[in-house]
Amino acid sequence: MLDRNKGGLKEALVCDLGGSYHTDAAGLDRLAPDVIFECTGAPALIRACLGTTAAAGIICLLGVSAPGKVFDVDISGLNRTMVLDNDVVFGSVNANRSHYEMAADALARADREWLSRLITRRVPLEQWSEALQDRPDDIKVVIDFEP
Repeated sequence: MLDRNKGGLKEALVCDLGGSYHTDAAGLDRLAPDVIFECTGAPALIRACLGTTAAAGIICLLGVSAPGKVFDVDISGLNRTMVLDNDVVFGSVNANRSHYEMAADALARADREWLSRLITRRVPLEQWSEALQDRPDDIKVVIDFEP
């Protein structure tokens, strides 16, 4: 997993699942992953991922970027790398009822203690705007509708 935050709860959660946690996007070239799932939609991370997979690598863009950020990209270099390495980049937002059912089933079978660590902050309904404030240790913030 590649994240912008160093250490903390996210790293522990990834390691508990047997994953590797990385915070240096520049290190993607060295890692040369076969598959990258980019889920944040952060333009800087998308740019960092492009052209860094192993040959015949796949990048799946799943996050949606906010408008307005513009980055320079060497399109000819990216094109050359992708064509010669037989790489693939695609985006997807498709999901249907069966996908949600599979996700619900996976969550029902997951370790409850591990899952509970994903919710890092609960905010009362009256203070809902605080849930929108980005804090470094946030993973998932929940608005609590019960008093």
